[in-house]
Amino acid sequence: MSGGNQQEGFEDRAIDLYLSGSRLPFSSGYTEYKERLLQNILSDNALMDQFRGGKTLPEGFGARLDERIVEYPWVFSRLGSDTGLIVDAGSTFNKQSLLETAALKDRKILIYTLETDWITYDPRLSYLFGDLRDMILRNEMTRTIVCISTLEHVGFTYEYKTYSRNNPWPHATPDSYLSAVAEFRRILEPGGHLLLTVPFGRYENHGWLQQFDAPMIDKVKGLFEGKVRAETYYRYVDGGWRVVSAAECADLSYFNIHETGSFEEDGLAAARAVCCIDLEK
Repeated sequence: MSGGNQQEGFEDRAIDLYLSGSRLPFSSGYTEYKERLLQNILSDNALMDQFRGGKTLPEGFGARLDERIVEYPWVFSRLGSDTGLIVDAGSTFNKQSLLETAALKDRKILIYTLETDWITYDPRLSYLFGDLRDMILRNEMTRTIVCISTLEHVGFTYEYKTYSRNNPWPHATPDSYLSAVAEFRRILEPGGHLLLTVPFGRYENHGWLQQFDAPMIDKVKGLFEGKVRAETYYRYVDGGWRVVSAAECADLSYFNIHETGSFEEDGLAAARAVCCIDLEK
């Protein structure tokens, strides 16, 4: 059996294990199931059109899966046909399964991050390790920046198992996410765009991340001083992800399994809602 077939066989067994069990978030087979489903979504033109237009999703979409199941399709649906460099602020494109998609196969990607889980050896990829609040990139050097569920960590720590709402990281600078937004604007060419997603609801400081509320989204848009191409809100409700209004998410809390120790009945994994916004310079 070839290496590729062996890997696919392993994934198939992991998915079967997940589907035959309790389907708890992050349990055995969860990641393999989510990534297989994500590949199918990204290759479904009709479904991607729904994401591009912010249209209603199928009933029960992404049941028991975390917010990446809506964030990635939304971002990919808005990448367009441009073949220029993508700056990935936060290393969320650092996956071979994503690099093999039609949207990325002809794109060069610069991953700009403080740290990453692994290095992917691909001639299309470059890595820069640094602070998004002070990027060592020249002005107006790209037409596309992607920042998926990263901005909420700026000014905080990634040590989610150590810090919490009751034990916050003592060196946090919550307002410094605005410095990152200013840097994004600086390195974008005129007409370029920022594809940004963040957890959304009531404002919460979880010690290792903060959940954005409506005033924070307004601050991002005001500082960026550009055109809002699209602004879509997704909420996990009744066991699936739905397109909703910002008002329908305004009082939602972020779910952190490391604080609660157990999952809720509907299988919520993390954020109960996300804001996805496409900003043009």
